[in-house]
Amino acid sequence: MEKIRLQMQEIRPDVPLSIVELPEGHSLNDMWVNYGTDGISNLLKNAKTEKTGSTLQIVNGYKISYTGIAGVFYVVGNLPMDLGNLRVSLQIVAHTTQKKHRLKVDLFDFGSVQSQCGELSEKQGFDFQELETDFLQLTDLLEQHREALFEAEINPVTDRYSEKELTPQAHEKAVEFLSKPQLLENINKLLEQNGIVGEEQNRMVLFVLASSYKMPYLMHAIVQGSSGEGKSHLINGIAQCMPQEDVMNMTRITSKSLYHYRDKELINKLIVIQDFDGLDEEAQYAFREMQSAKFLTSSTVVKDIFGNNRGRIKQVQAHFASMTTTTKAEVYYDNMSRSVILGVDESQAQTMRIIAIQNKKLAGKGNNENELQATQLLRNAMRVLKSYEVINPFADKLILPLEAKMLRRLNSQFQNFVSQITILHQYQRKTDSKGRLIATKEDVKSAVDIFFSSIIIKVDELDKSTRQFFENLKGYVKSQKNGTTHRFTNREIRQKLNISKTSSFRYMLLLQELEYIQAIEGSVNKGFKYVISYWDNMEKLKSKIKKELNSQLEQF
Repeated sequence: MEKIRLQMQEIRPDVPLSIVELPEGHSLNDMWVNYGTDGISNLLKNAKTEKTGSTLQIVNGYKISYTGIAGVFYVVGNLPMDLGNLRVSLQIVAHTTQKKHRLKVDLFDFGSVQSQCGELSEKQGFDFQELETDFLQLTDLLEQHREALFEAEINPVTDRYSEKELTPQAHEKAVEFLSKPQLLENINKLLEQNGIVGEEQNRMVLFVLASSYKMPYLMHAIVQGSSGEGKSHLINGIAQCMPQEDVMNMTRITSKSLYHYRDKELINKLIVIQDFDGLDEEAQYAFREMQSAKFLTSSTVVKDIFGNNRGRIKQVQAHFASMTTTTKAEVYYDNMSRSVILGVDESQAQTMRIIAIQNKKLAGKGNNENELQATQLLRNAMRVLKSYEVINPFADKLILPLEAKMLRRLNSQFQNFVSQITILHQYQRKTDSKGRLIATKEDVKSAVDIFFSSIIIKVDELDKSTRQFFENLKGYVKSQKNGTTHRFTNREIRQKLNISKTSSFRYMLLLQELEYIQAIEGSVNKGFKYVISYWDNMEKLKSKIKKELNSQLEQF
């Protein structure tokens, strides 16, 4: 509370603070959900206002004020972060004369403090006892404030959130939710209630992947799609449903930063990277090594106690799941192979769903209370989950399609996905004699249904965005008078399919490289005309793979 109070005072020093005492075992969130605005109003009426002068006032980052008995004390400049001393620059404004006195003193040096008190009382008319009392009180408050700053620096993420968010009542409600049948369907409904519209398969895949961050079966996701199609909205929506004390949301990662985390800062975390394209080659290398090896080791030069340079091995431990986005069709191969690849739905129907929910919120017709309840329930459900090892009796009875690229890692990801679904059902599953959860046929079937789109992406030669463009292109060409022999230009397709010049150029170039389309006439100056040279049938291939997987499931 002291840390939170200091942060609030630094933001708004002009606002008086009040203390609200909550009933035992309750948080403010819990009180609002259970008792509504009337309950919160009654709490605020009984609040106790802080006494002026008993606390520090944070004027800004370089000025702190304290109103004492003898005068107003201003601490200017930075506080020393060496805990062995508290040498500060002070401005003291006397209550009686309003005269300003300036001095430097180490508040930990009692002799120096008494000397300053004696000098100020003799020459400036201060009362010695009052001044000494103020100095002692100021020392205690500054020490508390500095320790709060030091703790916030050591653990900057978790300090922003209350440790009492999971109350006994919330714990019971979360366990009850995880114990109900049709858990995955209920989670899917809560994700939609939380504002993630459409993307039914993607949002469930990402939720299962993200929930693995503190489990033995860590998983990672890369969401591909064109610019402005909702990639960041999707991963941020999933991240909001995870306990915020465990989420590390990053815009970019510098090449050296991953080597300088402290021992356990990357343990049991969900890392969200807004744009994977912003990572340079060295940062990508460090990130994928942490994904695979779960640690980073570097040899650095340090000074020993005698001041001599010597080599030292520095190791950063890592245990995290991750979600990131990219607009590129191909990310560096080693990074892609370690992640489950997803593609956002760029269809017109999904666009209309997003627009509808945006307009509904702007019109004031959204239900923020339901959204908050859904978010809180999912967060608490993650908090009550325990880490288990999983035994899957059916692991050797299901073979993924051999057409898939990077099949070895895809198989590992799929089996981890099954295990994570079992962990989500841990309050409904049996354990063996060694305390390991036992996966059921239903877990494997659910994994096949949810993970199917990710399997298809690894089977398909085209990425999800290019595949959607090519399917739309085939539909347009078939609708023309000449049918499958219709010749088209880049501009024609750009206008008919309503896509940007940059996206159209990228798709057409990639399809040419993979020999799906071919330029048959024209020139660089006048432009080319193209025809589709390879008419694949992705729907037929999907049906074939789905049928094979279902056939294997039936043999269970």
